[in-house]
Amino acid sequence: MRFFGNLKSLKDIGTMSTANITGSSISAIFWMYLAGIMGAENYGELSYYISIAGLATSLSFIGGPMAITVLVAKKVRIESTIYFVSISASIISALVLYFTFTNIGMSIYVLGAVIYNLSASELLGRKFYNKYSIYFLSQKILFVILSLLFFYLIGPEGVLIGIGISFLPFLERIYRGFKDTSLNFPLLKTKWKFITNSFLLDLSYILDRQTDKLIIGPLFGFVILGNYYLALQILAMLAIIPEAVKKFTLSEDSSGANTTKIKLLTILFSIVLALVGIILVPKILPLLFPAYSESLQLVPIISISIIPITISTLLSSQILAKEKSGIIVFTSIISIIILIIGIFTLGIYFGIVGLAYSLVISDSSRALILFIIIRNEKRKIIP
Repeated sequence: MRFFGNLKSLKDIGTMSTANITGSSISAIFWMYLAGIMGAENYGELSYYISIAGLATSLSFIGGPMAITVLVAKKVRIESTIYFVSISASIISALVLYFTFTNIGMSIYVLGAVIYNLSASELLGRKFYNKYSIYFLSQKILFVILSLLFFYLIGPEGVLIGIGISFLPFLERIYRGFKDTSLNFPLLKTKWKFITNSFLLDLSYILDRQTDKLIIGPLFGFVILGNYYLALQILAMLAIIPEAVKKFTLSEDSSGANTTKIKLLTILFSIVLALVGIILVPKILPLLFPAYSESLQLVPIISISIIPITISTLLSSQILAKEKSGIIVFTSIISIIILIIGIFTLGIYFGIVGLAYSLVISDSSRALILFIIIRNEKRKIIP
């Protein structure tokens, strides 16, 4: 059956895309609102702490989101085992962060983020798109309300606390996972190669997304990082639809469905989004964020990244469905190395513009490598 002939598939992707677009838009607008009220330096410092907490979350999440989604889609009853190991690791990470930075917000963030990623990945693996959409939207609304509340009560650290607490409604899915599946460490062992590769994949992805902020903050200062982070938020807003499609295609690819047409349409749409970022956003930005003048130089360049990001995420879905996560880990490592080299060369010699070009080159390299690998695999199959 052709993909566009499957009305259920269209309804599912419509439901989930609507929820992702709405929820991610709420989140993106809120982050931009925070940029306006916090100032570049505080905003940059907050992004630095979030990057550290995000890295700790990835280290705690055994197997990563992809492992849960793919294995649940394949009817492997491994949820409670991964839940137990990941939540135990997140508690250790939370304690380490607290005693290292004396920042309770980072600890709460890690605990909540692990719970959220475990639950959301399980829902996607089961193709419970309606339920996932309800949870996703609820979390985004809670995130805004609680982050604002705690920000005005205790300052920037309150944003981290608000984010962490907003993830707690997902505890219901964790409880259900422990109730419906038994701890099975031998099963974990049989899937250990894929789980390990998926863990390394998630870690490499987080490093790819966070390494720049971890380096830019100490090296260039939090004011520059604040401007850079605002540009990244605009990129994240442009990427809302491609990210929503990727969440759908991973589960569908894992179960053998044909998603070629929706992927091609998404890539074409990403080109339109890049043009919006290059042409329209720079005209609006000074009106909304006059204090972030450096971002005007960043946004048109960074917006180009939406195209390779879309291509690489959709190609990754195809590869991960075959449990070949090692390929994604390899491409992510190459991308990270290119990004770091770019920051220490282009960033130092060309300043903030060089940082933007480093990101675009890094994202493009990953997409190109994935495309070449998939094309070579097809050539091996078809003589």
